[in-house]
Amino acid sequence: MRIIAIGLLGIVLSGGVAAAQTVEERARVLRDFDRNIANYAERYQCLDPVHAPVLEPSPRVFTLPVAMVFRQLIVEALQDRAPGTAMSGVANWPRRHPVVLEPFPADELLEFPEVMADALPVLPAPLEYRLIGRDLVVRDVQSDVIIGVLRDAVSAISTLRR
Repeated sequence: MRIIAIGLLGIVLSGGVAAAQTVEERARVLRDFDRNIANYAERYQCLDPVHAPVLEPSPRVFTLPVAMVFRQLIVEALQDRAPGTAMSGVANWPRRHPVVLEPFPADELLEFPEVMADALPVLPAPLEYRLIGRDLVVRDVQSDVIIGVLRDAVSAISTLRR
């Protein structure tokens, strides 16, 4: 299993974009994501933001396979978008990358691009997707904390229309 994970990481790093091998594999990975989100909702419902940083273990939302499929979905959505589609929030560069279980920065509460929202799996309330710079985060609206971070989910190249 470790060899497979290392091989997949090599593909991602060398190619920049990784594709799921089959439709079934992509569906399985997205089911794993849904299961991770359900586990978060079960374990951390009514999360108090003051005590969030001391929780163990941290929620696992973006595993390596999930991150690969999400990047693939994002690239496909951005390639297929109509010219002039709003991508607010993508060009903003944060001072630093967001961290899981830290409070969501109020100055980063920008409209999430609809083209990306349509491409990604639906999240149960009170969770939502947000962009902080080029990082995709899953935010718990009730507790106002970040529960998952996918670093560099939106690359500079993928936001350009070819």
